[in-house]
Amino acid sequence: MQGFTARHGHPWHHASVTPIPGATMRTTTHAFRLAHLALATLAALPLGAAANSAVQPGGWEMKAVITAREKPDTPPKTLTESTTRVCLSKAFLAKDPYLTPGIDQDKMEKKGAKCSISDPKRSDNAASWKMSCVMADGNSVDMQISNTVAPRKMKSEIRQMVHKGGQDLEMQIIMNSTYIGECTKDMMAL
Repeated sequence: MQGFTARHGHPWHHASVTPIPGATMRTTTHAFRLAHLALATLAALPLGAAANSAVQPGGWEMKAVITAREKPDTPPKTLTESTTRVCLSKAFLAKDPYLTPGIDQDKMEKKGAKCSISDPKRSDNAASWKMSCVMADGNSVDMQISNTVAPRKMKSEIRQMVHKGGQDLEMQIIMNSTYIGECTKDMMAL
């Protein structure tokens, strides 16, 4: 039986299923479970990168691509691509939400994870750090997070190694964000 992966246009929801040649249902089902763990992890992390006054408050379009591979010698497969629009308020940006590693740790720990941060680096428009977490269910994830900002552009790259049930899955999340103007009612407010 062939494996399947979901592709969709709305953030974090599956709309259609397409076969992946050569993948088994067991392998792909395991990849989905790990992808959902990674998405849960992503939901706890910042959506982009922003410094106090370096980023324009207002409406932002955030495009995310999540890829994964189970073996280092295989090419990554795209698990999901999504685009969402959010409203970044001045109050939200004043908290320096994207360049402060401790915020990620706090968010993860509120979900029952135990995390540690190492190798933090920061400049006026960029930050990077490593974070390792043991989730409440005993699975773990090691992350390398790199964020860069400009007033109307942001980029986040998150490389993860998800350890679940004795198996590893390497994932990469790349989010490119662009300022699109004033906030609108249909945008998620942050």
